[in-house]
Amino acid sequence: MGEIRAHNGDRVRYRLIHHLSYCPSYLSPSIFSKGQEFHTWLLEERKINPENLTKEQSKREFARFIEDFNTATLPHEKFYNMDAYEKRMDAMRSGQTLTLPDDGYDPNADMRALAGARKKKASEAPSYLSRDQLEELRKVQNERVQAGKMKLLGMDIKPSFGVRMEEAEDEE
Repeated sequence: MGEIRAHNGDRVRYRLIHHLSYCPSYLSPSIFSKGQEFHTWLLEERKINPENLTKEQSKREFARFIEDFNTATLPHEKFYNMDAYEKRMDAMRSGQTLTLPDDGYDPNADMRALAGARKKKASEAPSYLSRDQLEELRKVQNERVQAGKMKLLGMDIKPSFGVRMEEAEDEE
């Protein structure tokens, strides 16, 4: 109830939480819903004992926690959802196989689709020449390479060598 979805591009990563002092009263239980994560963050990251904080210091630290939470800059996933983290750790300790969360985006699938689209475009490119004409062009290209080598050696070359002659259609 005290959380609103935060969008990271097209994907939803974490939920936003609002601080008690500047949020509507119906969202105020956010310190209670994220209390366990907040206390863990205080102990492990800030090295502060939550029992020694005054109410004002606690509000300031919670505002800092909220800022890091909402910008998704907390250093570890357990500070976002302690219950899910504990369940995952218990499963690891008991030897169960873990399923990775499906975030709906696979960059490798994008790369495969892009490569497939490029190959498809290249294979679909229309060829205006028949197979025989392509072989004739290949032969002419090889003759041109030979003619270039022959020129370097100082040999005489026929003018029709390396030239493709197209047959003109008779129009009568």
